[in-house]
Amino acid sequence: MELVRMLESYRGRDKIIRLCTYAAMCVGGSGQGNFHKKLLTISAELGGARTTMRLFDDLSMLFSTLRYGTGAQEKNPVVRLMSLITNITYQIFFPVEHIYWLADKKVLTSFTPWKWVVGSLVAWAVALFADIIKMVAKIVSLKKELKELKKQKLLQSSEESEDQVRSERKTTVVSEIQESYLTLIQDMADFTNAISWLPPGLVLWSGKLSRFQNGMFGMISSIILLYKAWPSKQKSS
Repeated sequence: MELVRMLESYRGRDKIIRLCTYAAMCVGGSGQGNFHKKLLTISAELGGARTTMRLFDDLSMLFSTLRYGTGAQEKNPVVRLMSLITNITYQIFFPVEHIYWLADKKVLTSFTPWKWVVGSLVAWAVALFADIIKMVAKIVSLKKELKELKKQKLLQSSEESEDQVRSERKTTVVSEIQESYLTLIQDMADFTNAISWLPPGLVLWSGKLSRFQNGMFGMISSIILLYKAWPSKQKSS
C-alpha cells in the first residue's frame, strides 16, 4: 500500500505529519470551541515534533548544497543565482532553528527564543522568495523552448528519428512546466505563511493572517508536496 510506503520513510512520514499539522490548524482555527482548541494543541505538538526531527537534517542539506556546488551545469543565470541563494539560506535556516529549539527548551539560557525563531522565519522566507523567482525564470525558459520545438516541427522536414527525439523532448518539457507550476504554487503558499508568522507590522502582511488561513495555505503546500512524492508518481516519472 502506497500510504504505508510513505510512512515507512522519514521524508514521506514528515510530509504526512506536515499535512496533518496544517489540517488541524485550519479546522482548529475556524472556531473558538473546546474542540477547536484541542485541534490547535494537536497541531502545535505535531509541528513541534517536526522541528525536533529537523535537528538531524543539517548533513543532508549540506550534502545537497555541496552536490549542486556553484551550479556550473545550469545554463540559465537567473535559475543558477536563485538556486545558490536558496541553498545558502536553507543552510543558515537549520542551525538558526536549532538554536531557537535549544533556547525554547531552556538548554541555552542566555539566548532569547523569539529572536531566533524570527531569524529562522526570515531565512525561510528569503529561500522561498528566491525559489519563487527561480520557478518563474524556469517556466519562462521552458515555455520558450516549447515554442521553439513546435516551430521546428512546423518548419522543418527531418528524419523520423529526429522527429521522435523532438517529440520526446516536447513531452519532457511539458511535464517540467507542470511540475514547475506546482512548485511555484507550493512556494507561494509557504511564503505567505512565512511572512504571516513574522512579528506584526514588520513587513507586508506579517501578523495579519488567522490560524485558519495559515492552515489553509499550509494544506495547499503540503498536498502538493505529498502529490509530488507519492510512490506511484515517482515510479511513473
